[in-house]
Amino acid sequence: MQWLSKALSKGPELKADILDAGTELKGSILQWKMHEGKRKDNGTAVTVFSWEMTATTSEDDFAAAKNALKRLRTARHPHVLQYIDGAEPPEGAKTGKVYIVTEHVKPLDDWLIKEKSSSGSGEAISWGLCCIARAMHFVNHDCKLVHGNLCIASVLVSDCGDWKLGGFELVSEPGSVYGLVRTCNQLRPKRVMPPEVSRGQWDTLEQAPHGLDTWSYGCLVHEVFHGVLTKTEDLKDTSKMPKELVPLYQKTLKAAVAQRPTGLQILESPYFDTQLVWINKELAELALKDAGQKEAFFLKLADSMDQLPDLHLRYKVLPELLKAVEFGGAGTAAVAPMLKIGQRLTAEEFGKEIVPGVVRCFGSQDRATRIGLLQNLHTFAEHLTPALVEKDIFPQLQSGFTDAVPALRELSAKSLVYLVPKLSEKVINSQVLRAISQLQQDPEGSIRCNTTICLGKISANLSQATRDKVLLASFTRAVQDPFPPARIAALMSLAVTMEYYSAQDIARRLLPAAGLLALDAEKEVRSHAVSCLKGAVARLEEEATKKGDEFAIAGGTAVVQAPTVSESGVLSWAASAAATTLTKQLWGGAGGTGSAAAGAAGAAGA
Repeated sequence: MQWLSKALSKGPELKADILDAGTELKGSILQWKMHEGKRKDNGTAVTVFSWEMTATTSEDDFAAAKNALKRLRTARHPHVLQYIDGAEPPEGAKTGKVYIVTEHVKPLDDWLIKEKSSSGSGEAISWGLCCIARAMHFVNHDCKLVHGNLCIASVLVSDCGDWKLGGFELVSEPGSVYGLVRTCNQLRPKRVMPPEVSRGQWDTLEQAPHGLDTWSYGCLVHEVFHGVLTKTEDLKDTSKMPKELVPLYQKTLKAAVAQRPTGLQILESPYFDTQLVWINKELAELALKDAGQKEAFFLKLADSMDQLPDLHLRYKVLPELLKAVEFGGAGTAAVAPMLKIGQRLTAEEFGKEIVPGVVRCFGSQDRATRIGLLQNLHTFAEHLTPALVEKDIFPQLQSGFTDAVPALRELSAKSLVYLVPKLSEKVINSQVLRAISQLQQDPEGSIRCNTTICLGKISANLSQATRDKVLLASFTRAVQDPFPPARIAALMSLAVTMEYYSAQDIARRLLPAAGLLALDAEKEVRSHAVSCLKGAVARLEEEATKKGDEFAIAGGTAVVQAPTVSESGVLSWAASAAATTLTKQLWGGAGGTGSAAAGAAGAAGA
């Protein structure tokens, strides 16, 4: 591609680099080429339109190309193609190129081929036609101009799915006898030309200049649903259009010019009463809403996202959600839809687009935001790298262990199940275990309960030396907790971590601790204690059979050599099935903190 870079570098100095040889913009009234480009200042992707003037180029063509650059340069509207830079041949030149650098877009034709059959395409097309109606109103009403070239080739689609009005070659003031619209009329696609123009009756447009663009808008609607027009008679076919759109479509093709609706009147059609149109309207006004209004919007957004196109959610909705989460003002309502969009992304996309915002949010002083993140941690924890967790997230999370709000302390404890596997042994031993020790003495019984559950779940991530030092000491202390669910959690944890204990520790420390609870005042505690004791006895029987005569009795004390622990899996001993069943009742299976919380809450209620 060296030859391409060299050839393109001979052009004018633009704010963007042109990256390819370009492709023809099909259906355009001039032979424009579309190039992939990249901004020089920030590397953002852009589109570069180029049109070449040769010695045989007509004056009308050159005038139209220069007009496109001139008009687009001064047009500023959300639904008009965003101008970035441009250049044209110097005065008097016989050859050269006109360049227009815009936001990154693709032709509507290409977009329809790819997206028309996808889910959410109906919403996307409705929003797109709404965009063009708004742009048409801007050109006709606000700018007092006639576009004159509204067709499928003059509509481009941005990365987020917004339709943008381009093709400004013939834009003119109505007072100049339509300027280029009239003098360059031969350039207009005949298939979208209104009947009065075909007959040369330009005077009929004097009282309703918008009528020319409205007719073209109707032709655009037809081509979106039925394909490119081949003859005027095809405009009668509405078989593939949504029923709600047909009345509006028929009005745009009224024979009487004055009866054709303006861009603003087009927007009054019930066809535009869709979720995506509503969402975009709300997003445009989001900065003006108070916290309550923002929260209500985000809650409704979460319920309606399944029917919305992926690109729109990713490039338009997601940035607004990230800002709302990071800077507050919407409570936890923005977290759920943000992470729901994240589920549609690849791991690489999630890491690039969502994780940086999530990391910043962990440092938020807004408790509601942090609670929302912790409640949804299980949906994005897999995308967090160990370096990110240890350096950026865990330090921010630590304040939650001692927060004055019990809910935040509890969620912080539960989050360790997802974060500890990504932390180094040094951090686990020096910071995590210290936090767990403090939380096991928390005034709130449910927090003590869930902390014990958490310790049981992360036991596989501890070194054997740390397990020997911490697990039995913590769980045997927890069996004495005055809160019944906390005692149950301790018994369950003892059961699922029994593979890590030596036969000596089971006999000398676990059996006495669990034995006391076999006579507990709470029936459920007694039941779990008995199950734990059965598992412990089964383990001792297994060891006794295996050791045989290796056991030696000295002074009435059994001297037991610590067994070699198999690393092939958890609960390889006889009572594994029973312990696993009991674990699921309280923990909801290995790895799920949500069920653990529910179990603890239910037990607390009992």
